[in-house]
Amino acid sequence: MKLNQLRDFVAVAERGSLRAAARETGMAQPAITRSIQALEHSLGAQLFVRQARGVQLTPVGEDFLIRAMAVLNEVRRAREAVRQRQGDLDGELALGFSIAAHFGVLSEVLPAFKRRYPNIRLRLVEGFFPTLETDLRNGLLDVYVGPMPDVGHPADLSVSKLFDNRRVVVGRCNHPLRGARRLGDLSDAEWMTTSITRDAADELRQVFAEAGIKVPRLIYQTQSALSALVTLIHTDALAMMPVQWVEAPLVNGWLESIPLEEDFAAPPIMLVQRTGLGMTPAGEYFIHLVQRLVGRDGTPRDANSLSLRQF
Repeated sequence: MKLNQLRDFVAVAERGSLRAAARETGMAQPAITRSIQALEHSLGAQLFVRQARGVQLTPVGEDFLIRAMAVLNEVRRAREAVRQRQGDLDGELALGFSIAAHFGVLSEVLPAFKRRYPNIRLRLVEGFFPTLETDLRNGLLDVYVGPMPDVGHPADLSVSKLFDNRRVVVGRCNHPLRGARRLGDLSDAEWMTTSITRDAADELRQVFAEAGIKVPRLIYQTQSALSALVTLIHTDALAMMPVQWVEAPLVNGWLESIPLEEDFAAPPIMLVQRTGLGMTPAGEYFIHLVQRLVGRDGTPRDANSLSLRQF
């Protein structure tokens, strides 16, 4: 098994045809075909089945694709680490962020990171830990920043808490229920959730149950910031969101919190990376920025005030 065979295999799998992979890699199609055949021979398994238009991965091929991409990413990181330590500031980072982390972490550290590494390509993925866990554990993501379900930390992941967080009830500006002061006043409202758990209703059910209030109507479930924003702005739906949602300048004039008497804790914002995964200097610097964003009191602070002399 050779690295160029893994590269060719991933190219075919991603594009769904030998011809498209040949165009992408600049190779002749017969050479791509021979490379795939040699790889299949070395594995003793068929990776693709031919179809009328292109090829499709076999079940074995689907499993092998994840491992092949992880290997190629490890090799890429190793090469970039060497080049960056020699002064070449090119490379790539794949970063996963929850919505709150986009507002409260990425927006703060991104300008400082790009000043130091202007040529690094950033692949930014929005999502919650359950949706990004597989890519993180397989090495397709370098770092995840956001909340995690409280089910224990896998041994193959390094998890560190950045800061505790709190939630507020969020709705559109001039919401008809903006005068409410107790959670019970909102029990008949329509609600939206952006779930970090397997069961979307869990996020609201527990809060309302602890207050002795009937479970609200969960009408919308979203997994992206855009869907959440559109839903909240154009309906009377309410959501219990991390406070970063109403502190972000992006939503000023569109969303506001309803000032209830109760306080609502939010899952803490965590920094997660795979144990034993060697980071490039650019990756180390990004993590440094994120960690230094948190003050001694455990709350986020302005990234412009960070002392970065050690870098």
